Amino acid sequence: MGLALAAVLILAACSSNPVNAPDSAENPEKRKSPRGLEARLIAKGGSSAQGRIAIDQKGDRWQLSITVFALSASSLYRVAFFDHGNCSSPNAFSAGKLWLPPGSPEGTRPDVWISSLYTDTLGNADVVMRLPNPAGHNEEVFRKRSVLVFAGSAVQELKPGAPNEVVACGVFDTIQTLF
Repeated sequence: MGLALAAVLILAACSSNPVNAPDSAENPEKRKSPRGLEARLIAKGGSSAQGRIAIDQKGDRWQLSITVFALSASSLYRVAFFDHGNCSSPNAFSAGKLWLPPGSPEGTRPDVWISSLYTDTLGNADVVMRLPNPAGHNEEVFRKRSVLVFAGSAVQELKPGAPNEVVACGVFDTIQTLF
């Protein structure tokens, strides 16, 4: 009986609001979603790649956080943005064409704008990069755009049904949290 009572009291304590804790209706700061956008990566082209790429505005730059795993060990990869938020085709052709944010300086090459990444001896990459934001946009310009990971140093033009080096694709949207 005492054990059952203790269990009920513990459950009641866990489900109630702490004293003096403002609820989300009274505190709009508590309701805010996290800053930035993220793309959950799905494997393409027979790879096993998984991970996430997040982007957030940091002053006059964007911070790009890349975490990818299950790639080839000690290998080179390239990341690029594409104009359609669609990863449904097997070779990622549905992602559209290479894309740069509006206001990017003339001559900026979208295929090399993001530095290459190298995987460790286990086939993982976990890096943070800073990208220029000359037009002062916030990360919302990336919402519903695709981000692709290519094996090797080159970003190829995507063609329907044609093989390419895409190993992962994701679409930028609101960051998902557990709470």
